[in-house]
Amino acid sequence: MKTITHILFLLVLQTCILQFFACTNTSGKQSASSLQTAGYQIEEVANNLDVPWGMEFLPDGRLMFNERSGDINILDIKTGEVNALMQRKNSARAEGGLLGLAVDPNFETTHWIFIYETVKSGNQIVRLKFVNNMLTEDSVIIKNIPAAMFHDGGILSFGPDGFLYAGTGDATDPQNAQDLQSLSGKILRMDINGNAVDGNPFGNLIYSYGHRNVQGFAWDNNGNMYATEHGPSGEVNGWCCHDEFNKIIPGGNYGWPYVIGNDNKENMLAPLIHSGDDTWAPGGLAFVNSDNTNTFGDTFIMACLRGSKLIVIQTVDDSASVKEILFDGTYKRLRNIIAAPDNSILFCSSNMDGRESSPLANDDKIYRMRFK
Repeated sequence: MKTITHILFLLVLQTCILQFFACTNTSGKQSASSLQTAGYQIEEVANNLDVPWGMEFLPDGRLMFNERSGDINILDIKTGEVNALMQRKNSARAEGGLLGLAVDPNFETTHWIFIYETVKSGNQIVRLKFVNNMLTEDSVIIKNIPAAMFHDGGILSFGPDGFLYAGTGDATDPQNAQDLQSLSGKILRMDINGNAVDGNPFGNLIYSYGHRNVQGFAWDNNGNMYATEHGPSGEVNGWCCHDEFNKIIPGGNYGWPYVIGNDNKENMLAPLIHSGDDTWAPGGLAFVNSDNTNTFGDTFIMACLRGSKLIVIQTVDDSASVKEILFDGTYKRLRNIIAAPDNSILFCSSNMDGRESSPLANDDKIYRMRFK
């Protein structure tokens, strides 16, 4: 069992840290960190984690989340208690391991949980069953998604249509992204048994293609899908950076490895926003509603790994703009972000993934943003 072990309180005015101090309550039980701004408060709800990745709430309000090294955990947000439910024997390496997690929208009937993981034969999607606080494997529903040390994708989420979506990477073979016989470099859409959905544009699992490494996706109030994607690191034409925020359409070709940024090529789609010569290394993506009493309105919030921040994005029809930058460098590498049922927002760090030279004390962590 893992519990919160670090106690600190930070008072922040706007984006500048004004005061830092630590304390312990009289019972010796450790409490969440708190960072307050004019419109919201940040709490540290779990720490000493090993690269948290997929996160999703259960109907009872508890959070289920993965650690890349193989633990599937459950977190009681109210108490901060974290318990390991299952240890997956995966091939955790570089960017691979235990990655995405999704809860069946009909969970109260089916009790199904879905995970995306790297094993020796490739990446796979596994259906688990969670009953009476016990997690067991049901079946592997998708096998042999190409895997590599890098570009394994990994995001899983159910869409508003009730189907399961998975984002995959090109597995360091850029041409995979354009190959409609390969599952890598794609967004996949399937039913809960891993079957292609009627209406998928190519008659198979592929929903969109031409992706380098899809890391997050979310849907707006109108059912429009958006996704985050890593841009190149010099492997094609020396191109760098140009990380992407895309609007996803069925059958869309997002251009990798033939175009980046705003480059135009027939029948290939450009991102709504890209990072240019900067690097975001985007992770998870969440849509937050204005009726969540948040300060951002109907917006997307994107977690950034190398960018070490949250980016608030406003979309209007087929355009998008950056509305606000949050916590630039404060928590360092940020992997995932989700909207909670109580209208708060949770995000997690990824400072123990081997790419952060100076992790924060008691990393990795899950943080909670609560609106006043």
